[in-house]
Amino acid sequence: MRIAYDGEDEVFMSAATTAPLQHDFRVISLIGVAHGASHFYQLAFATMLLIVRQEAGLTYADVGLLAGIFYGVSGLAQTAAGFAVDRFGARPILAGGLFVVGLGLACVSVAHSFVGFACIAVIAGLGNSVFHPADFALLNASVNQNRLGRAFSIHGLGGSLGWAAAPVMYFLDSLFGWVGAALIGALPGLILSGLVLIHREQLVDHRVKVRAAAAQHGGKPGLALFLQPALLICLLYFALIAANTIGIQQFAVPAWSGMFGITENYAAFCLIVFIVGSASGILVGGYFADRVRRHDLVASFGLLAAACLTVPIATQAVSPTLLPFLLALAGAAGGVTNPSRDLIVRNATPPGASGKVFGFVYSGLDIGSFVAPPLFGFLMNSGLPTAIFWIAVGLYTINAGLVMLIRQSTAPKAYPAVAE
Repeated sequence: MRIAYDGEDEVFMSAATTAPLQHDFRVISLIGVAHGASHFYQLAFATMLLIVRQEAGLTYADVGLLAGIFYGVSGLAQTAAGFAVDRFGARPILAGGLFVVGLGLACVSVAHSFVGFACIAVIAGLGNSVFHPADFALLNASVNQNRLGRAFSIHGLGGSLGWAAAPVMYFLDSLFGWVGAALIGALPGLILSGLVLIHREQLVDHRVKVRAAAAQHGGKPGLALFLQPALLICLLYFALIAANTIGIQQFAVPAWSGMFGITENYAAFCLIVFIVGSASGILVGGYFADRVRRHDLVASFGLLAAACLTVPIATQAVSPTLLPFLLALAGAAGGVTNPSRDLIVRNATPPGASGKVFGFVYSGLDIGSFVAPPLFGFLMNSGLPTAIFWIAVGLYTINAGLVMLIRQSTAPKAYPAVAE
């Protein structure tokens, strides 16, 4: 899929096109770890709420509401964060986001009420809002264009590993107490904030690369930029993907325990296998994305494969012994699509609007993360765990269609880049 914008090829053909491998490795590694930190803090915040729940007098409903506040604020602020990225540059905005989310977790050590935790959720949500627009603006500007698929795959892998690292908060709590756990957990964000700031030469300012196009076109895009069919479909795509991912992560363990009569430990192992399978698929998908032109076909086939592999789970037609193997394949099929979907968004982005577009489109992840848990929780309370996986089948299938629809969407005209 490619929407034509005047000057786009010239914009992206820059010094980064010939960047050496060592340079790209450093940039991709740093941005991948930063993205991992964002996912770590998403889950670490919720984990700390569960750890302090009894001491702070919180109910499980309170914990769910606080997590919803975090994602709601992040989603609402993400488009504004994209504007800030295009105005002030991605590097300082990313460093600021890392500092704020780290500070937010540290503040858990001094909070003792729902109101206090709600304020922290707002602060942490604002910090979390910057990662996608800043990350992708930096990768697009700093990495050799022939390695972007692999760069996006490492970016996605970093997020998965960040989620996997968050349960370490339980171990820190057992060793240092919840105050010590919150303070120690804040350190990665604060350290990474400094590392991002000092890598001035490696992290190229994406605004420099669009000034020529901006001068050529002039003017500023209005609301019409965000009303393009391709970008609206991308927003919906990410909202549905997030609903699927968050729903499975939060409720799969009790759902599988009830559906297959397995222990919670075995169900948790199955979830880990699913996440590892997804991470492996992301790595493979990066190589596909760098070697094919039809990224929509890669994403669509992967999503349809994931849907087909989920059907035996929804129908309970698989034995508990084979469940982890099936989940590994389903996770890998879904993970393969991630780098291609990111390139689809990149190709739909006009010059000078990387931060805005990525901020707007990826706010769909927060929308889905905010909306899905209450629905899936209702299904669990109603004794309908299989419905979660039938919904997953449906969402996979719908998104496969949306990916193909994006390719058919064309911008009625080229919107001018923002003058920097």
